[in-house]
Amino acid sequence: MLKQRIQIMQNGGVIGEDTAQFMNGVIDMMAADYPNIDMDHATMFTTHLAMALERIKKGEIVDMMDEECWQQIAETPEFADAEAFRNKMLSFCPIDFPESESKFILLHICSMLEP
Repeated sequence: MLKQRIQIMQNGGVIGEDTAQFMNGVIDMMAADYPNIDMDHATMFTTHLAMALERIKKGEIVDMMDEECWQQIAETPEFADAEAFRNKMLSFCPIDFPESESKFILLHICSMLEP
């Protein structure tokens, strides 16, 4: 289902081929690391990540997250796992993620990993 969504985004010109290839790798990694993940959260995460890649490629960087919000995320039980997943994922990412985008990605991963 997630790969189909990525294919639709690519076919519609919303994301490029490099983004689609990266996203398919992320989806495979999610399936291996978190086989029982909530699909609604996984869909939200993959959509946000794909759109973030496209924004970064265009030089459109999101503003930094509010510090209080960030502290709440950093204190969640899922944070350590989310950070490890993000680092693993970004190790094969075709572009560098700015800190502001990276924090929002962590937010989405934490949400995805919530029980």
